[in-house]
Amino acid sequence: MYNLHPVRVYYLDEVLEDPRMVARMERMVGAMQLPETGVQEFAREDVPSVIEDLQSAWSPEMVFDEPWGPWARPVVFTVQDLEDTKPEYAEIVERLPEGGALSHVHQLLGHIDTARPYHEREDDWQKNFVCWPTKDFGTMSGCPHGCQYCGVGKSSFFTAIGLNIEEFMEVAVPRTIAERPWQKCFRMIGWGADHIAWEPEYGVIDLYTRALAKHDRYGYFHSTSSNVEWLEDVEHRDRLIGIWSTTCESVARDIEPGSGPALDRITAAAKCEEMGIPVRFKFKPMIPVRNWREEYAEIIEQMCTLTNPESIGFCVVMWNTVESLAQLIDFNLLDPDYVQAAQDAAEEMRDVITGPFPHDVRAEIYHYLTEQVRRWDEDVLLYISTESREMWDEMADALGQRPESFFCGCNPIGLPGGKLAVSKDCPHSTYRRLEAETAEV
Repeated sequence: MYNLHPVRVYYLDEVLEDPRMVARMERMVGAMQLPETGVQEFAREDVPSVIEDLQSAWSPEMVFDEPWGPWARPVVFTVQDLEDTKPEYAEIVERLPEGGALSHVHQLLGHIDTARPYHEREDDWQKNFVCWPTKDFGTMSGCPHGCQYCGVGKSSFFTAIGLNIEEFMEVAVPRTIAERPWQKCFRMIGWGADHIAWEPEYGVIDLYTRALAKHDRYGYFHSTSSNVEWLEDVEHRDRLIGIWSTTCESVARDIEPGSGPALDRITAAAKCEEMGIPVRFKFKPMIPVRNWREEYAEIIEQMCTLTNPESIGFCVVMWNTVESLAQLIDFNLLDPDYVQAAQDAAEEMRDVITGPFPHDVRAEIYHYLTEQVRRWDEDVLLYISTESREMWDEMADALGQRPESFFCGCNPIGLPGGKLAVSKDCPHSTYRRLEAETAEV
């Protein structure tokens, strides 16, 4: 585990009902530097006071505090609700302090989704995204990283961790696989989480790979962490695929506090390759900082020299207006020409999910990154992640993949070795040809 230094540690009293949960919590707590308040128990009726205490102990500005930064974020151990219910808890909600929300109550009491669908076709068509329909697993909500573009990393005031992992593997995993028999690869990603940062004390990846082997499936871990040495002891690591969200060094240092240097992620991937775990990379989000060309060219050289990835993807930071992005990231860190371009296109991009940077800016970046990879590797599969149909139309030839059937980082049918397990239930990506839309009118 990371050398965490949480300012508060709580556990729901129901954890004590299962010795496996107690043992898991004791392992994790034993790897932390505990606060003076120690490890505190709470019951359901105590939730309002717990939220008030967590709010007083943590603030978003602390992610940049030395030496601990986001590693000081409070931790709450709970029992995950495997039925995925979301009670209203009216009596608790009416007693919440200012700033408290029902979502916080749900997290503390274990109403953490076991699985979530992403990129369903109709949704992607409406948003003009191109991706693959998938369903992901999660056992926690929150992260020890402080990435400023991430609402969880920037402002979440605790991490909630489900401890009933054995039960999760017996109930949630087979249930979801039965619902989606065509899906061959599933992410264990959680909700704004980075599971491997908590290993091996948490033990979720070991149990997950056992469940995957039982059901003949593969699993992704999706990380910005370099905590991988423990994977050597995972019996079924042949069922794993490692994905790193990576970046250049200045972004890692200035915008992703707590996640560690960009080069560390590359060397962690190289270690996984030595263990027989295939690796893939995403420059997601790619953030055009000052001197971005030189910095990204340098990390791409390291990536292509030190590892043999199955795929490399690109996604310029999006999902924002220029105003909302300015609230997340200090624009003084960014390329001033691109900031100006985003400001000039503010109205044009206001209701566009790939904003705030306009198409021509993003395309220039993608062409540059593609050229840099091809300097070192002519064969690795390249793609753009959650981009628009128009961007795929422009970039497909340069990337060397078709938007209908591209191999990316974490799609539901992306088997190890760069193979797509297409089927009648998932024959293609969410790319939708304009001709098909026109024919329906």
